[in-house]
Amino acid sequence: MMSLAVTARDWLLVRYSWLRDRFKREPTNAAKRVLVNEILSIQVLSAALFGGLAVASLYWGGQWVLQDNYGRWALQWTEELNELGSPLYLSDDEEARIRLESFVERYPEIDRVSYFSKDGIALFSVDNRDELEPVQDLTVNKLDDAVAVIGERRPYVMNSGVLNPRQFEIIAPVWTESIVDDGLFDFDAVALESETKTELLGFVGIHLDFVIFHDRLLANIKGAILILLVLLIAFAAYGRRALQRALSSISDLQEPIRELAKGNLGVKFEPAEHREISDIVEALETTASALSERDAKLLEMANHDSLTGLFNRRRFTEELKKEIISVMRKGHTSALLFVDLDQFKYINDACGHPAGDRLIRKVADELDRSVRRDDVVARFGGDEFAILVRHTDVHGATSSAETILSNMRRMAHIEDERVFHVHCSIGMAMITGDNLHYDEVINQADIACRESKSAGRNRLSLFEYAADGKEKDTADVGWMNRLRKAVDNDEFELRFQPINRIHTGETTHHEVLIRLRGDDNNVVSPDAFLPSAMRFGLMTEIDFWMIENAAKAHSEFSVPARNLRFSINLSANAFENDDLVAHIEACFERHNVEPKDIIFEITESLAIRHPVHVERQIAALRDMGCRLALDDFGTGYSSFSYLQKLQFDYIKIDGTFVEDLVNNPVDQKMIKLIAEIGAEAGMETIAEYVQDAESLALLEELGVDLAQGFFVGRPSKTPTHKSTPISLDSRRMRAPTFPHTS
Repeated sequence: MMSLAVTARDWLLVRYSWLRDRFKREPTNAAKRVLVNEILSIQVLSAALFGGLAVASLYWGGQWVLQDNYGRWALQWTEELNELGSPLYLSDDEEARIRLESFVERYPEIDRVSYFSKDGIALFSVDNRDELEPVQDLTVNKLDDAVAVIGERRPYVMNSGVLNPRQFEIIAPVWTESIVDDGLFDFDAVALESETKTELLGFVGIHLDFVIFHDRLLANIKGAILILLVLLIAFAAYGRRALQRALSSISDLQEPIRELAKGNLGVKFEPAEHREISDIVEALETTASALSERDAKLLEMANHDSLTGLFNRRRFTEELKKEIISVMRKGHTSALLFVDLDQFKYINDACGHPAGDRLIRKVADELDRSVRRDDVVARFGGDEFAILVRHTDVHGATSSAETILSNMRRMAHIEDERVFHVHCSIGMAMITGDNLHYDEVINQADIACRESKSAGRNRLSLFEYAADGKEKDTADVGWMNRLRKAVDNDEFELRFQPINRIHTGETTHHEVLIRLRGDDNNVVSPDAFLPSAMRFGLMTEIDFWMIENAAKAHSEFSVPARNLRFSINLSANAFENDDLVAHIEACFERHNVEPKDIIFEITESLAIRHPVHVERQIAALRDMGCRLALDDFGTGYSSFSYLQKLQFDYIKIDGTFVEDLVNNPVDQKMIKLIAEIGAEAGMETIAEYVQDAESLALLEELGVDLAQGFFVGRPSKTPTHKSTPISLDSRRMRAPTFPHTS
């Protein structure tokens, strides 16, 4: 899980690094072209280009129109002045000359009217301006061109200046036509036309200059061009402003996109007015939102356990490091609790891994509810959890651990009609100024947790320094030697605790308990030495010692007047020995014990696993005549389905359900359910740890058959038949004696 989360986080970092590197590889902002400026420049240049073309077209088009009009006017005037040629053939006609001068003065566009001889020699001219240069003779080319038009449809030659198209020069030949023979008496039109005589008299030249009209019209054109230029500039300015406004939304995206590339997914985008830019903004916002959600998921994956939602090991280690720094700076103490579920693998064996996952989630919720708000709960993996208890001392941390143990004992999980009760072992390590390395603290809590498991599970152990390590090793070696010596020298002792029927108060049988006499002559309880015996592989020998000495005690204390029956606990180690059944048969035969007087108690964890060799040995014990009891029912992974399959005679309800029975409705319902199912399956139920009459009376109401505990009777060196006081109502409603208790 952690490697997957780290991989996801590294992918994000690589993505953002790639984006940053891409921006770095590109030219700097100063060297880049700005899109808005480039578009505006193109717009302005396009406007200038098209404006210039329009102005040039207007100017040159106006010039062409002017020139064409000038030519038309010149021709019109020329055709209207037929009398211009009069001075060439009426040399004394002063009146024609005066009319000519009057005509020239009336049109200021006419600069000069000149006359030439038929040889092209300038004769005289009528000028309209004083500053004109003298008239020059016609050149040979002009003379030839003028002669060539004699008799043509357009009897004149008109030239205009290339550099100054407003000036025109018109040369028209003046000639006479006469008939050679008038044909008065013999008229022939065709012959007459062919015999016409043409006589060239000279040439008339007209020089036109439309400067006044041209300058006035050109001034108007220039004004129009100026207005056009102003309009173009205004259009360019307006277009620039409009374009800037239209493209401002693109410019506004520059900084947010840069921030987005840096990994800042909280960037805000300005809303756009245009649909295209709005679509881009929406796409970017969707991308940022998707990346943000992906970041949140990746962060969740990197910091949390996917199954339970608790912190994972990596994130818990970070929190632990921060707390260690806080302890170092502020001087307070905190605690680390390492929680390991007891025998969790059995639920996977019985119901499969999905059921185990569901139970793990339920355990995680229970742990989270059992701690303070500021404390940190994490799943280390599998069935291991870690809890950081902030700002607390040993007593506060111990109280928190005891709360967890108590809540876990009361938690029940139902899976496929099976009821599972989860216990846990807790190791605690204090975080002080002496241990300021997180690995060391975790290791200490883990060691303490293993000590809890070795001491019998379902308890709390506090890690202690020392000397502690060497002292513990020495103590373990001491226990091993002491137990070895006790087995070899027969130094264990037996105690007998009565089990009474609740309805009658009579003793039905005794549970055989083991004790060890200490060096100080004090009696050592099994909780102190059995964990060491399990670690050093001595449990099978102790089980065999128990069977042998219980059979001997039965033979010793049995009397004909009172039937004596014993209940003997067997560990899982005993069933791993193939000689178990043979050893029991030999002991019973040696001490003359009836198998029907012996009940063997098997732990629930062993029953649910029921390997083939265990089932075979249990069947052999039943065939022998022994009876079976399911011990500590409800403490592990209770399954009502296997009760009838293994054919137990008794169900022993674990004492954790009985200790606070009067005040705990959940325990009451659980015990009532077990009693009802046991009755349906033909089994009797036994309640352990009965401490007072009130609990005993409530157990009777709940349907429990038998009771065991200090209120019923304490363990003693000899089996005693002591009746339990019962209420008057119980005496009135006394049920018949159970068939197999006699």
